[in-house]
Amino acid sequence: MKTELTRIEKTSRVVLALLVGILIWGSAIDKENFCIETRLPLVLEVADGYVVMGDYKDSVLVKLNGSGLDMLSHQISSSLSLISRNVQITGTQDFPASITLRLGASDVHPLGSVVVSQLEPDQISFFVDTVISRELPVSVLFSDEIPTRFRFVSVEPGCITVTGPSSVILLMDSVTTEKVNTGSGHITASLAFSGDMVAYSVGLVRVRISEPVVSAKCSDRQ
Repeated sequence: MKTELTRIEKTSRVVLALLVGILIWGSAIDKENFCIETRLPLVLEVADGYVVMGDYKDSVLVKLNGSGLDMLSHQISSSLSLISRNVQITGTQDFPASITLRLGASDVHPLGSVVVSQLEPDQISFFVDTVISRELPVSVLFSDEIPTRFRFVSVEPGCITVTGPSSVILLMDSVTTEKVNTGSGHITASLAFSGDMVAYSVGLVRVRISEPVVSAKCSDRQ
């Protein structure tokens, strides 16, 4: 005579079967070694008054090895978000200073028994420069490319403060506006882009343009 199982008994058997299956699966994968790859942003930190320059990799490919359960735990609760390095500056350096940093497993902190097997790249080179500010005049660029000296032009403000790497700022003798249309009147003009690391004290200037009027005298000759 068969006994009909209650709903609770059926549910209990299903849960037990699942638990047994998970334990068998966990035991099997824990005997295997797995490798995963993840790409992390690279952040270089410098003291106030300095800036990092150069065309260097801003992310690192990290290869990790670990057993099945360790790798599963790492992927579920991993706190890996970025690689951060503090760039040390000495008072004897000439700027811009060329610096090379080696990256290693100590820059990554995976959870559990997961280990770092490789970093790509494992070395980066860049420059560190001092940050300075200068007052520079504003020059108006016209769309017809006729030089400003052939027009009556006034700019407000006539000078602005420019801040950025000293190797860049010291090469600048003025700040140029974006191209503006010709014609007399008052115009609000944007300042031309000078690079991600260069900041202006203002973003817009007011330009007053007066086109010179040349009178022509004609005489009839008999």
